[in-house]
Amino acid sequence: MIDIRLQEGSTPIKAQEVTNLLLIPSTTDGGKNPVALEEVHTKDVHLIVVSEDLTFFSHEHPKKVGTDYSVDLFFPHGGKFLLYCDIKPLNNAPAVIRRTVEVEGVEKSAQLFQNEVLVSNVGDVSVYLEESAPGAFKVHITQDGALVPVASLGDYLGAKAHVVMIPLESKEYLHVHPMVEQKTLVLHTTFSAKGIYRAWVQLLLAGNLYTFDFVLSVKELPSSQMHSHH
Repeated sequence: MIDIRLQEGSTPIKAQEVTNLLLIPSTTDGGKNPVALEEVHTKDVHLIVVSEDLTFFSHEHPKKVGTDYSVDLFFPHGGKFLLYCDIKPLNNAPAVIRRTVEVEGVEKSAQLFQNEVLVSNVGDVSVYLEESAPGAFKVHITQDGALVPVASLGDYLGAKAHVVMIPLESKEYLHVHPMVEQKTLVLHTTFSAKGIYRAWVQLLLAGNLYTFDFVLSVKELPSSQMHSHH
């Protein structure tokens, strides 16, 4: 099995300060041999950082240093943060390895997400998610009120969008596959449980990277999943 060890500096991780972390791909049996990673979506490692209440979100790409990966992180407040290392070891299946870090500093009260939020605005750009089927969402993008054609989006990490969904309960990381269908961007994922999910859609427009955040309420699962326990 594959693991990711985190090597922190000699000082504690503190809020409002840049912290360098070293990610060390290794085997879970304690083996010292380095584990080689394959490039996926143009990067070796996709590191997703979220606060425990899922308000804060950051998507980083650690830089390779020898056989390890180095990344500078900035935590806005104290408390518990979750790190998801999305990797594909050479000649092995993709893996998402979750780690938790404690950050020193002033904590903020956790936000409780209960109501669905399917529209997100950043500046003059707005994104609306329309659920067309369980686990399928059409992405409608407008700028200054005018529809943005999918063809005008830049390629971000080899796709028209990068999307992450995380349920409030299990904090399980969901792979989401953005596809262009009939000139519409559609997000496909497989929900493993009902409940509230946080979702983040990242896309490139006119050379600028935008991050939109949403709250999804999953009320039904495809019938084939009703008895799933994964």
